Amino acid sequence: KRLAAIQNLGAMDVLCTDKTGTLTEARIRLEQHVDPQGNPSARVLELAYLNSFFETGLKSPLDEAILDHEHIDVSAWTKIDEVPFDFERRRVSVLLDKGQGRLLVVKGASEEIVALCTHYEEQGNTARIPLDATARAQIHKVHGDLEGEGFRVLGIAWRDVPADHPHAVIGDEAELVFAGFAGFLDPPKASAGTALAALQDSGVTVKIVTGDSELVTQHVCGQLNIPVTGILTGKEIAAIDDAALKIRIEKANLFCRVNPAQKERVILALKARGHAVGYLGDGINDAPSLHAADV
Repeated sequence: KRLAAIQNLGAMDVLCTDKTGTLTEARIRLEQHVDPQGNPSARVLELAYLNSFFETGLKSPLDEAILDHEHIDVSAWTKIDEVPFDFERRRVSVLLDKGQGRLLVVKGASEEIVALCTHYEEQGNTARIPLDATARAQIHKVHGDLEGEGFRVLGIAWRDVPADHPHAVIGDEAELVFAGFAGFLDPPKASAGTALAALQDSGVTVKIVTGDSELVTQHVCGQLNIPVTGILTGKEIAAIDDAALKIRIEKANLFCRVNPAQKERVILALKARGHAVGYLGDGINDAPSLHAADV
């Protein structure tokens, strides 16, 4: 109903788009649940299921995919508390009781989860094994292989806590035991490639701004025939000031592992360069960027 919106749309020369549910179908399926060595693991599936089942915050499509994958009986478990998901920690923790002590189950962004772990477990052996440099290298390889095949990956970890432990707090997310990875597939939309080509023909540069990893995003770009001209990660964006970002933002067309505040910085840097910037995304983490964009 605002006629000026048509003019704004016509003036747009850069479109920043989220990936999940925008370029992809958002029909996410759980395809892999593997231990730190990359072997299929029912234990990882059980821990992921417990976390998603008892989590009371806003359930993500990844939670729905875990719960839809296979029904697991959770009647023996009682929920005590949880630390909800947030975009800074990028994980959720649930404190559970099974009658013989309490268990904190943590799932979230893989690199964050692995960094919080001091031990890991092997297939068929829930004993805690110290996480040394060799084990970390193996875990990093399994993670990279999954992402290279286009899987979105969550890390799953746990720790025992005393039976009288009454609440879950962020400080409990430390000295965890790494259980493994859950890998999800989210295929590209059939229409996305055509739409991207039409935008290019109309003189609109498309940049992908996503919380997902660079390997998964590059895999999707390959499927949609999007040439990658440069990549900036959230960690790199956090380390540079706005003046440096304005320079690097022109060449890069993939912005990966970015949080909502960094997404907004990308939009504002492009506007500061004189671009008329559009933004497309439908997640709660897209709200600041949608507000900051011209279109």
